Amino acid sequence: MNRNLKIVHLVGGEENSGAFKGANLLHNDLCRSNIDSKIIYEKKIDKKSLFLRKIRRNYEKFPKIFFPKREGTSFSSGIVGINFLKDKSYLDADLVHLHWINNGFFNISHLSKINKPIVWTLRDMWSFTGGCHYTLGCNKFEKTCHKCPQLNSKISYDLSTFNQNRKEKYLKNKNISFVVNSNWMEKMAKKSKILQDEKVYTFFPSFDLNNFYHEYDNTLKNKLNLNPQKKIILYGAQNIEAKYKGFNYFLDSLDNLDKSKFVIIFFGHLWNENEIKKKKIEYIKLGFVNDPNFQRKIYSISDIFVASSLQEGFPKTVAESLLCKTPVVYFKNTSIEDICESKIVGGYGAKYCDSKDLANGINWLSDQKDNAKDLAEKASVKILKSFNSEILIKNYITLYDKITKI
Repeated sequence: MNRNLKIVHLVGGEENSGAFKGANLLHNDLCRSNIDSKIIYEKKIDKKSLFLRKIRRNYEKFPKIFFPKREGTSFSSGIVGINFLKDKSYLDADLVHLHWINNGFFNISHLSKINKPIVWTLRDMWSFTGGCHYTLGCNKFEKTCHKCPQLNSKISYDLSTFNQNRKEKYLKNKNISFVVNSNWMEKMAKKSKILQDEKVYTFFPSFDLNNFYHEYDNTLKNKLNLNPQKKIILYGAQNIEAKYKGFNYFLDSLDNLDKSKFVIIFFGHLWNENEIKKKKIEYIKLGFVNDPNFQRKIYSISDIFVASSLQEGFPKTVAESLLCKTPVVYFKNTSIEDICESKIVGGYGAKYCDSKDLANGINWLSDQKDNAKDLAEKASVKILKSFNSEILIKNYITLYDKITKI
């Protein structure tokens, strides 16, 4: 292995975002492995200019105003970005590693200006769609994006077509190695028009093993005034109401539960509480939680974690819950099946997009008593074995060596 390699990571998003944390975790692990790794992110470039960041982000969003009936989902064009080409970390690097690069951070045309090998870790589906970060059942990305349902467009050549064509133009004949973090993401990437002929590697992600483990703190239940007779359902994400998180399926599942038996703890951004209030079930809203010690204790006191994601590279909350010995109810045919096997490892896999079966899973796990913890324990062992930083770092260093030699 060539330990003299110099790597520069380009990462968009806020520093408390899951995408940034994942990229920064890899960067720090590389540094600990004596690899010369540097990271370029928005605040590093624009340390003092919040104004410039706002301009870029607004300019990035501007084309969407022509679609006033669009869905409230994440949709990015990649038409504007920072100027990283003169940054010393970039100039000195042997290899450029892209991560999540949206929100006005990276102009896709800059790919043509990068004269170094590129590794691109895909945190969502954006790199191979016409602009959406998750397709939510639309399969137009497999051929030609047009009449985009998330834009609510009726136009044969619309913003999604324009974006898809730009990606094809700038990705073509580039030395890019694509990395995904789940078998589900590899399947989606290989179906796409843009990446179907590209080399796609599947490297399972690593998780924060130092901060997430079982630590039962009964005093926390008292502090939160939790009824000891009720089972605790935990539900959380950075943005709970993002459509790909499937929150509406979870809400519908509550109609099939005996609500007197459960209390729900929410963590993350929950903008509108009206729908959950209508369900007449006890709940606690913690808001955004950024303290891993507190997160660990919340996971550990909970009986069930519900992950109703419809599409996701890999939800780290699932792994964190399992490491804290709390079993998971999830949808089958998602990336979560890389760790979980229904009723055998991890928890209960409900039929895809079936709210009633999601409720069946909650009821089934709540009746399992000690066996539920055993399911989580089996998944925890699997995570420690296959989803750890040692394996991930080895995979990346091998890939770095391979493509720089070529």
